[in-house]
Amino acid sequence: MNPGDTPRFHSLDAVRAWALLAGVVLHATMAHLPGFAHLRWPISDNSTSYTLGMTFFVIHIFRMSLFFIVAGFFARFLHQRLGTWRLVTNRLRRIGLPLLASMVLVAPFVIVAIVVAAKLTGMQPGQPVAGAQPPVIGPPVPMMHLWFLYLLLVLFALMLPLRSLVARLDARGELRASVARTAADLIRSRMAPMVLGVPIIAALLSTRWWLVWQGIPVPAVGLVPNLPAMVAYGSAFLLGWLMHREQSMLQALAKDWLLYLLVAVLATLAAAFLAGEGLHFGMQPTGTFERAGFAIAYVLACWCWCFACLGAAVRFLDQPSPRTRYLSDASYWMYLAHLPIVWMLQAWMLPWPLHWTVKFPLALGLTMILLLASYHWLVRGTFVGVFLNGRRYPRGKATAAISKPSMSPG
Repeated sequence: MNPGDTPRFHSLDAVRAWALLAGVVLHATMAHLPGFAHLRWPISDNSTSYTLGMTFFVIHIFRMSLFFIVAGFFARFLHQRLGTWRLVTNRLRRIGLPLLASMVLVAPFVIVAIVVAAKLTGMQPGQPVAGAQPPVIGPPVPMMHLWFLYLLLVLFALMLPLRSLVARLDARGELRASVARTAADLIRSRMAPMVLGVPIIAALLSTRWWLVWQGIPVPAVGLVPNLPAMVAYGSAFLLGWLMHREQSMLQALAKDWLLYLLVAVLATLAAAFLAGEGLHFGMQPTGTFERAGFAIAYVLACWCWCFACLGAAVRFLDQPSPRTRYLSDASYWMYLAHLPIVWMLQAWMLPWPLHWTVKFPLALGLTMILLLASYHWLVRGTFVGVFLNGRRYPRGKATAAISKPSMSPG
């Protein structure tokens, strides 16, 4: 490859897009989750579904860990191209500014949707149950669905100085190469899910307020992320960084994707069994044995789902696809803007005496149509597209050139 070439990782573009869009599905299920009404969640439909409950549970197991692996991969990719200071500037533009803009322009409409639902149902949002939420350190800033952008900035703020320090101490790069080779050896030996899972399991079990259905608890409130989230998503980000350095890991995952998928399904079923009543999205405590067993099964499932998705993408989606590229570019906007749309639609549908099999696909389908239309006509060919993806596309073209590297948060 020539020095001026900029490779495109088409498979990882697809993974990033589906990880973000899976979040739209996840948030759409919340209106129909059994047990959420007991948490005094206003957008709780009378038609609940254990099928959607399991959908929520499975997506939540691996979606954000998968995203942070891809984010770490592209972080090193951009660092190699831009250097440290230009990378900082780039990330502030592509992550920091969208975070601030979304907090001002999107978050208020999320609150409006919740207020509308509360008036329709007469249910006021409940306060967090004592002992069931992470302690908030510093100002209780509500991050809502934007927390992943803030956590990315935190990880960059920690990772880049650490990388600079290591580079000074390891001027010849031998230590860094050794660490990357060790990670690759773990992937090839198929031991990585167990080794990578140990610190996350320890973090979960040491957290008294952790409830099993939360999985990896998201740092949705406050400026200091909770410990399990930092350990889980930080390790995923670091693994992605190492994957870019030692890209043979991707080929090893492509070879074993079906094995990882099988283990992921079995571990997910084991976690659901061990959670028992604790999986019903309420505040039921679990016994010590079930809690430990659940943590082990859940974290094993997390890494195996991630590796299965990455491996399958590398094996089957590694060729240029204008549609995939378009969806990859659109997914950033769609995730940022989706929450007030889907929740407002579901709040509007709350009084309808219809089954969830009608309401859920209707709300989700309308949300996707509105998001894609708004992206195509209001974002893609405007300054907002430059703001989010680093370039403005001709409005008349539905597909894009496939060679330019993405500048979105992954």
